[in-house]
Amino acid sequence: MTDKKKYSKTELEAFRKIIIEQIEETKEIIDHSIETNSESITEQTGETHTEELGTEHQAREMDFYMAQREGKYIANLEGALKRIENGSYGICRTCGALIDKKRLKIVPHATLCFDCKANKERKD
Repeated sequence: MTDKKKYSKTELEAFRKIIIEQIEETKEIIDHSIETNSESITEQTGETHTEELGTEHQAREMDFYMAQREGKYIANLEGALKRIENGSYGICRTCGALIDKKRLKIVPHATLCFDCKANKERKD
């Protein structure tokens, strides 16, 4: 552990880059999925059978849930960018300790240190 209370501007800039990259990658994944499924539906020719309708419906439903999940992820990442701007990034919202760099590199939108996250999961 460290006695440090906040990350330096250089460290925050490195986290900002990671977050922006993840936002861009996630948006690309969503766009690719939508494009791929749109092409697949467009390529279907002839009479549509009940089985094909079911498969198409299932694919669209999966896209919707994926887009919804990825949208929440992007919102969390954007929240992390706001915390960088207001100076609260990397500070555990429960205990006030500095969140470990390794954790933030893996989960850059984390708002809880590892211990507080583990305690929360045990209670839930």
